[in-house]
Amino acid sequence: MGSSRNRATRVRFAGVIFAAVLFLSCQNKAKEENRQGLHYLRQGQYEQAIAEFTNALLADNNWLPAYYNRAVCYANTGQYKEALNDFNYMLAHYPEHAESYFNRGILFENIGVYPNAIKDYSQAIQLHPNFATAYHYRGIARFYTRDYEGALADYNKAIELGLAEAGLYFNRGVVRQIQGDTESAIKDYSEAISVDPSGARSYYNRGIAYLKQGETGEAQKDLEIALRLGFSKAADLLDTYFR
Repeated sequence: MGSSRNRATRVRFAGVIFAAVLFLSCQNKAKEENRQGLHYLRQGQYEQAIAEFTNALLADNNWLPAYYNRAVCYANTGQYKEALNDFNYMLAHYPEHAESYFNRGILFENIGVYPNAIKDYSQAIQLHPNFATAYHYRGIARFYTRDYEGALADYNKAIELGLAEAGLYFNRGVVRQIQGDTESAIKDYSEAISVDPSGARSYYNRGIAYLKQGETGEAQKDLEIALRLGFSKAADLLDTYFR
């Protein structure tokens, strides 16, 4: 019953539009290299993008968007030290950039430094109080520090702000299940399934919750669906309780 993000990549590409407004005085070569890097970034060709952003910085080492964009690429290729250096440089020169705090928070979470992740998500929220995804991710980091009340509060706030992702409902369901609120957990897993019917872990966790409620028929259905969707752990429970 772990926390889930329900996404493919850990660091998101966002917040680079400010480049067109704030840095128009940059050298043309740096702007062109950065533009080409963005093309590669959007295609998921991170190494090519890193080379272009590095070239942009060779042309103008004050071109902040290239630091941010390169940090995103480094993070998505597991080059965390390099990503951290670029995010740190970015924030030292542009401390109001919420996306840099947010993405640095994801980086810290990836390497298991949850207190730093929480601080960065909190800073992003302070800069943008309606940053729903930052609440969700701070909730995940709090979950891993076993601050379940804090995690639940963040998940609730993210939902209140309109975020309706399967991973968010799943994560809230996990916390509620840990806290013994099985009925509410079932509702959250059902919401997650409504958003993403292919989410095997949502069926699996709801099946466990149904078992705890004594609703064995519903539990069996969910566990069988989870198994069909490829979640092999469901087979163990099916063997234990229904075969």
